[in-house]
Amino acid sequence: MMMLRASIDQRPSDPTTFDDDAARSTLLEEFVDAVVGDDAARAIDFRGRLIDRLGPDWLIDASAVIANFEMMTRLADATGARLRPAQLDAAAPIIRDLGLDAFPSARH
Repeated sequence: MMMLRASIDQRPSDPTTFDDDAARSTLLEEFVDAVVGDDAARAIDFRGRLIDRLGPDWLIDASAVIANFEMMTRLADATGARLRPAQLDAAAPIIRDLGLDAFPSARH
């Protein structure tokens, strides 16, 4: 997971808890993988690790970003938003390989 350039400049950092940007990024990536997966115990574990390492403010911010992206995807699906032709062309191999055309919602 990468932070937007503007948000990373505004985010306060506490060097006593986690001063290595690469390690912080890795932890945040692992948190995203855990909470968007289907293993509730892993998500709970990573939530605790994130709080322990970065504090509750980071948990709230990371969770809000994840929720926003999930919401945007569902909103686009619910409103019937369609991909542009160039996007469909680029996605065609993935759509084919995953068998996504078989879903009733695969209307383009």
